[in-house]
Amino acid sequence: MPKLLRRALPPILLLLFGAAASYYLCPIEQAAVNQQVIGYPNSVIPAYELRPWLLAAMLFMPFLTSIYYNCCGLLDRYTLRIFLNSFGICFGALFILIMLEDVQDNLPDFMENDEALRLMGEYYLIKLPALISFILPYTLMLGLLWALGKMSKAQEIVSMVQTGRSVTRIVTPLISFGFICTLLCLIFNYHWAPYADSQESRLLEEAKGIAASEARHVAFQNDDDTRHWYVGAFPADDQHGKPLKSVNVAELKDGEIQSRIISDSAVWDQETAIWTFEAPLVFDLSSKDITATKYDDNLTFDWVETPFQIINPGLKPHFLGIPELTSWLSNHRDHPLSDKRSYLTHWHYRLAQPFICMITILLAAPLGVVFSRRGVGGGIAVAIFLCAGMIFCSTVFPTLGESGYLSPIAAAWATNVLFTVVAMILFKRRTSGQPIYQTVKNFFTP
Repeated sequence: MPKLLRRALPPILLLLFGAAASYYLCPIEQAAVNQQVIGYPNSVIPAYELRPWLLAAMLFMPFLTSIYYNCCGLLDRYTLRIFLNSFGICFGALFILIMLEDVQDNLPDFMENDEALRLMGEYYLIKLPALISFILPYTLMLGLLWALGKMSKAQEIVSMVQTGRSVTRIVTPLISFGFICTLLCLIFNYHWAPYADSQESRLLEEAKGIAASEARHVAFQNDDDTRHWYVGAFPADDQHGKPLKSVNVAELKDGEIQSRIISDSAVWDQETAIWTFEAPLVFDLSSKDITATKYDDNLTFDWVETPFQIINPGLKPHFLGIPELTSWLSNHRDHPLSDKRSYLTHWHYRLAQPFICMITILLAAPLGVVFSRRGVGGGIAVAIFLCAGMIFCSTVFPTLGESGYLSPIAAAWATNVLFTVVAMILFKRRTSGQPIYQTVKNFFTP
């Protein structure tokens, strides 16, 4: 009974943690979704409403992972323990190294503000999903090479093979862990990692005392082409009543400009859906005699546009998650002022990038398993070379997709397909007992 209780206690605690965290965080996320939907009436609502469910699924992932661990056999649990020890050390080392470097770069900016501790806490809490998504593939590769190299050196891999297990069967629990990491990155990539990237500059500008802008120099035309907007700067908190800066609105009729309204700032009231322009300058262009009127008071307009709709074409696709990209493609696919290739490429890339975690496991596993006394030095060298190749390809292929040289789906998934083929070749050579490092060395040696 004590042994059974020891095995059951971690899943129970993780289940309680997932339930408590979901009970507290999911309503907050749902409120954020509701706020987003109010400003984006033309959004693809189901894509946004999926966010709280994905957050809950992520919070219960540790519980499900512990259930899987308890269902594994003795050798699988032993392999996982060896790997998780190496993985934890590598992850902690990379995480601390990147955090220290970031703190060193940004600490002077934060110290200029009286609320330095609050801003730093918010900054690094928001940045956490993007940071985890960035370091997970490298941590998986380093941890796997370390763990399998240690087991190979102790002849434990050979002993497992002698029991009748294949190399593929030995690394199956590690591949399962890679799949879990892929799901985690996929959830982060859905919204939270891109959002973290978009908020970094805002928080740094706030720390410096600069008015943070979410977008600058944005042009927009409404659906019936009766108003053309130009906004110089969008404040980061425009949904909370902050004014838009340097606003220029042209009203058209039958394709001809009838009037132009210029104002230093304009505010949209979320409750009444009314636009208020501060002391605007209004040009009447409906006749040959152009007149200009400067108002000392504010002018209000009952227009259907919202700040969220106006800013949407000006947002950079790098900072948009899947709900935002889906909504943009649904509403602005044929927008004359934006290039849909970039948004479509990033939509596919948000889905493709997390699978790098799984591919990393598939690449590192055959390189970490060694049957000879030579050690894993050669495998590590090949792994570093392949890792550099993945970084290069994951940068070049999306750029080619944005430029139109590749289709968006091909640009997003090309790196995954290419290195999956390489991983299958490495697995085949390892399972057949053929050398990997020596083959690569001979290939580059005349």
